[in-house]
Amino acid sequence: MRGDIVLFLALVGVVGGAIVVAVVWLLGNGGGSSPCDNPLPPLGESAERSQAAFQEEDVALTRVVEAAQAGNLTAVDQTFFGEVHNFTHNVDPPFREIDEDGAKDLCGAVIRLEEELAFDRRPDVIATEATLVRDHIRDAAVALGYDRPGQ
Repeated sequence: MRGDIVLFLALVGVVGGAIVVAVVWLLGNGGGSSPCDNPLPPLGESAERSQAAFQEEDVALTRVVEAAQAGNLTAVDQTFFGEVHNFTHNVDPPFREIDEDGAKDLCGAVIRLEEELAFDRRPDVIATEATLVRDHIRDAAVALGYDRPGQ
């Protein structure tokens, strides 16, 4: 029981942090600019960028999609928040150096997923956005010289 409470409090902290980041972006990017004009802010430790890391994130994002499709939002939160979420942020800058438009697409999908997880929590929308994030992460892998994960 105590572990469940700790997990819940950790998830609340991560979701709250995502909300703060989104609000800061929205308030700090006035004048019609997009929050994705700049890279996503780094989260946690620097993400390892390797073929294995991209493959691991692809598998984890597939689990997020499957959990959302099953309506299991607890599993979505447990799988997405942490290393997977950090990876989506930390891969943006090197991806952006090679493919700015692709990185902006990744950024937009990540922000939409974060907002859906924080507010409405509609499983069908979460599954759609997580699929887009996974597809953009696959594109980032290729842009950075790795084999496309999930193939």
